[in-house]
Amino acid sequence: MYNILLTDDHHIVREGMKFLLSTTDDINVVEDFGSGKETLDYLSVHHELVDLVLLDLVMPEMDGIELTRKIKVDFPKVKVLVLSSYTSEEYIRPVFAARADGYIIKEMEADELVDSITAVIKGERVIHPNILEIIDSEGEMPHEKNALSAREIEVLKEIVKGKSNKEIGETLFVSEKTVKTHVSHILNKLEVSDRTQAVIYAIKYNIVGI
Repeated sequence: MYNILLTDDHHIVREGMKFLLSTTDDINVVEDFGSGKETLDYLSVHHELVDLVLLDLVMPEMDGIELTRKIKVDFPKVKVLVLSSYTSEEYIRPVFAARADGYIIKEMEADELVDSITAVIKGERVIHPNILEIIDSEGEMPHEKNALSAREIEVLKEIVKGKSNKEIGETLFVSEKTVKTHVSHILNKLEVSDRTQAVIYAIKYNIVGI
C-alpha cells in the first residue's frame, strides 16, 4: 500500500480525488491539505511515512512550483507529482526545474491517474503526452541543463529582491566573496551576462518562486 498526500486549494477537488483513490487497492490518501504550508508542516513530522505528494500547481500564498522545490530540498525521498490544468511552457519548465517527478493533467482518465501515481512511486518519471510535446518542441533551457543548487537558488532569490552582494552575504550568513562566487556560477548556468538578465530570466521562468 502506497501512502500519498493531496494538496489542492479546492476542497471539492480534494474530496473527489480521495473518493476516486479510495476505490483502489494500492493507494492510501493519508491526509489532504489546502495549502503548501500545511503540507510542509505535515511532512516535517511524517515524511518517512509518505511516498508521494500529488499537488495542484496554482494555489495562493505558495504555488505548486515553490512547494515542489521545498519538498525536493527538504524531503528528497518523497516523490512529487503535479496534477494541473495548465499546459503552457511558463508553467511546465519551472515545474521540472524544481525537480518534480511527473506532470499530468486533470483531464486524464481515472485509471491513467492511478497508473501515473504508481509509476512515479516506483521510480519512473511520468509526463503526460501533451506536456511532453511542449517540452520536446522547445528543447532544454539553460536552467534545465545546468540545474542551480539549493544555495544558488537562495542567492538568486536575493538578487531578484535587488540586494547587493554584501547584503546577500549578511542575509545568508556567508562572506561577500562566497556570494560573488555563487553569482558567477549562476550567471554561467543561466547563460546570461549580468545580474539584470539573471533577474529577468528568474522571473520569466519562475525559478525562485517570487
